Amino acid sequence: MISTFKITDSGIEKATQDVSNWIVLQKATKVELTEIVEKYELPKDIFVGGDDAEEINQYEKMNNDRLGELTILSLMNLSDNRELPIEKRLEPLILIFAKEMTLTFVGDNSDFLTSFLTRSAHKVTNKEQLCAYIIKRTYAHFLKELKTIKKIIDELDAAARTTTKNEALFRLADTQRDVVYLDNALQGQKETLNYLWEETNFAQQLGDENLVYNIRLRQAHAEERILIYRDLLETIGGLFSDMMSNHLNRLMKFLDSATLVVSIAALVAGIWGMNTGGLPGKETKNGFFFVMILAVVVSILTTIYLKRKDFTK
Repeated sequence: MISTFKITDSGIEKATQDVSNWIVLQKATKVELTEIVEKYELPKDIFVGGDDAEEINQYEKMNNDRLGELTILSLMNLSDNRELPIEKRLEPLILIFAKEMTLTFVGDNSDFLTSFLTRSAHKVTNKEQLCAYIIKRTYAHFLKELKTIKKIIDELDAAARTTTKNEALFRLADTQRDVVYLDNALQGQKETLNYLWEETNFAQQLGDENLVYNIRLRQAHAEERILIYRDLLETIGGLFSDMMSNHLNRLMKFLDSATLVVSIAALVAGIWGMNTGGLPGKETKNGFFFVMILAVVVSILTTIYLKRKDFTK
């Protein structure tokens, strides 16, 4: 789908393609992508891999015979749809800026455009503001997800102290996987945006220091939290391993104690089962009961001793 807008002094407005200066490609078909590539003489592979979580963040400039100098900024956004796996929720945003035109490619699973227009359409009056508010919105999505992950980490931490069930372990593995993807996405975006802030004149063209500060603050918060949460998950994973080892040790300790109790009773029975002369009670009709009582008493005394030594827990 191709959506067309016009960025005016009063904000972003819906417009026809002939008067628009911002074109958005969302859930675009191959025919629509080919149409845009040919119309504006873009590189044929510019949208290849546009729905892959492994797409590389980058900042690039190139000359274009149709639009003049192009600035291409590839970012990563996170969809709110938690029913999808993390690699499907991470979606590239490809921004192509020309002097009179801006093109934006949005992933197929994205609801970014609707969210962005609802919150920021009235604030954007030029392409620099468009770029800045898009970056700000992506970090709002990352921070929202990290807040949800923190709740999951707290639940896993509580579970690690009380259970070693498979469900908790599977949830830990899924959360670790999510954090790895998010960490890689944020680290890749960090390098690209640091170059944008420090090596280009974008901040000067934007002319809004507060907006730049707010974006960089969100960026720093997201990068700091992902590192903290990754360490917390490693700690919880270690706690799960320690708890399982402790449970196994306690089980082995109990089984060893039970084996010792049974073996002592078996020893008594084995001695009286020897086929030799001179055994006490051999000639009496109550010899069997005597041996059984002796075995039970010895086993009970052994159990009491082991319990006092805390060997049965």
